[in-house]
Amino acid sequence: MNVFPSSSTGRIILAIVLSLLAHAIMLFSPIIKLPTGEILLPPLTAKLEPLPKIAAQHVIKKPHPKPKPQAQPTPVEPVHAAAPKPEEPSPTEKPEIKPEPPKPSELAPEIKPAHPLPKHAQLTFNVYLGTGLKIGEARHLLEIDDAQNYTLKVGINTTGIASLFKTFELSQQSSGTLTGQGLRPNEYSETRNTSKGREALVAKFNWAEKTLSFSNENSTPLPEQAQDILSCFYQLSQLAFVDNVLALDISNGKKLERYALEIGEEETLISSMGKLRALHLRKIHAPGEEGLDIWLGLEYRLLPIKIRQIDRDGKVAGEMVISDIRVSDE
Repeated sequence: MNVFPSSSTGRIILAIVLSLLAHAIMLFSPIIKLPTGEILLPPLTAKLEPLPKIAAQHVIKKPHPKPKPQAQPTPVEPVHAAAPKPEEPSPTEKPEIKPEPPKPSELAPEIKPAHPLPKHAQLTFNVYLGTGLKIGEARHLLEIDDAQNYTLKVGINTTGIASLFKTFELSQQSSGTLTGQGLRPNEYSETRNTSKGREALVAKFNWAEKTLSFSNENSTPLPEQAQDILSCFYQLSQLAFVDNVLALDISNGKKLERYALEIGEEETLISSMGKLRALHLRKIHAPGEEGLDIWLGLEYRLLPIKIRQIDRDGKVAGEMVISDIRVSDE
């Protein structure tokens, strides 16, 4: 039996009814969400590949083994023979004198940094009074251009409730060149704005004349590898730890001091970034002198991740703990 109408009018009416039925299904049926092809990307992180674990005992030098005595050859009686007469150079020709090649001991060893510094680095620290009360933030910015000139800037200011009671702002800048031995500062400047007023310091490193001069018109002889109080934190990553103690000449903008930093063992540092592997360095100081502790990030090219200042009474005066690290080599 044919269920479709035979006349053209009936077929048109059936088509209209089917169209209305299809639209009704689409309008009143449940809405179905189709999956999209978008994939959420993970947040950008600056964490680098972990470096090999560093232990405190790896820096001890092993003595070189003594060479074994060689057997003396049996003496042979000399045979006397007429020595050939050397040819005399012609009056117009001068004898060619070839310079002797330098001995291996006279060649300067090639010094390479232990860990390369990034071309761009931004480090943010939480600043604490003592070890518990957060009073501000510190921001470190390192820039190295294609000509191997570096600029290191630091800004510290009070934040939160602490800023209501005491205002403090500190700006530091170190500039110079990056050499095969690491950072070589040319100038260090510092500006402090406190409730008592403004204080500015400038120290200039004259490597040609080996003189370090200060803004108070004082000067002192400039030793090799000298650093300022800011560049020293990043110079540490450029040094090879071949001894248990590192000796550095550091200027704070007013004077030049000799620092002896004792290399400790690896520690686990708790920060807002989580658990971080750190190498602890401690300034050796006598009773009644100020101390300094530095922690270098073993997972972040030995960049500083914690700095602690010890007062003359042996108490923690303040410290900075890393909260964010961003680096780039492009």
